[in-house]
Amino acid sequence: MASGFGNGAVLYLVDGFLQNRPPRFEGINYGYWKNRMEIFIGSTDPKIWDRVLDGRLEVKADRSKWTDEDRDKHKQNCKAMNLMYCALGPEEYHNVSGCRTAKEIWDKLQVTYEGTSQVKISWINSSKTECELLKMIEGETIRQMYERFTTMVNSLENMGISYESGDLVRKLLWSLPKRWEAKVTAIEEAKDLSKLPVDELIGSLTT
Repeated sequence: MASGFGNGAVLYLVDGFLQNRPPRFEGINYGYWKNRMEIFIGSTDPKIWDRVLDGRLEVKADRSKWTDEDRDKHKQNCKAMNLMYCALGPEEYHNVSGCRTAKEIWDKLQVTYEGTSQVKISWINSSKTECELLKMIEGETIRQMYERFTTMVNSLENMGISYESGDLVRKLLWSLPKRWEAKVTAIEEAKDLSKLPVDELIGSLTT
């Protein structure tokens, strides 16, 4: 909720308190914006800034099984993402809209606007490893896992790393737990994986 004042200031209601609007970023003066945004988030709530720094959001896909700690992490992550999204212009928002955590947004902006070649290489290697180690989470559906996978792949494509369709199909099949073994084997025997569209694979797995 926003509130306007005669002096042109815009305040937002956060946890019952009026807060100044986050500093705007339109793709220029990133270093200046980054420092201001770090202070803004930290002054709003140190726990929210901790979510940006830590970034891990290892919660079960089934919300009914969430612990109080899971709910707190999710809440703080959503607050941090909301503050950053409110600060970004349309183009900058589009570039990070596929991110699932506040840390992903922060790191993506840093790599895009500040990163040296070495920083970018490190980010790409880390993202590729995350993609290679993809596994279905307990309680997660095929569609939910596919959405996570698509986010990872899209982030890498934005940095110039692309995969053949066959490689994506194999990776998705290998990420499934043992209880899917019979269905995976049937698909491998019936289909040419190098020519199988990813959407068709997902359709086969969900029927």
